[in-house]
Amino acid sequence: RYSATKAAADQLILAWARTYKLPYVIVRPTNNYGIGQYTEKLIPKSIKYLGLGKKIPLHNNGTPIRNWLHAQDTADATIRIIESGVNNEIYNIAGGFEQSNLDTVSKIITLCTNSQNVEKYLDFSYSRVGQDVRYALNDDKLRNIGWSPKKVFDEELPEIVKYYKENFIW
Repeated sequence: RYSATKAAADQLILAWARTYKLPYVIVRPTNNYGIGQYTEKLIPKSIKYLGLGKKIPLHNNGTPIRNWLHAQDTADATIRIIESGVNNEIYNIAGGFEQSNLDTVSKIITLCTNSQNVEKYLDFSYSRVGQDVRYALNDDKLRNIGWSPKKVFDEELPEIVKYYKENFIW
């Protein structure tokens, strides 16, 4: 449903553009991360669960692969697109860093607990029907107008974990 809704939104924009000659630019970013992210998302939710002493629920054994993109890189890409003056184009914003949800959560667990025994903090009993196995986008078109990501996931994650541990507001 989620993917179908996003695809339908693109089609509505294209239909309005074709029918009413409206200019558009569609951006398609991959999974964003950073400070201030909504608490249902994987990174803040994982830190929250660890703070509450609860196991982190991982659906499909944590095997889905996500392409992670820092929110600042997404903003910079969007600004680059606007400044380029393009119209009636679609841009993927990927960033180029992929890893499984299990790998992401394992890094969070290690940062939060200093434990390498991550499985004791995980609940693999969840299944998500229709789950995307991998989010993969090619962002060469965007890179061709001069954008590239600046943030590095593994360098940013410790500060993000620290922030959520110190700002437990949910």
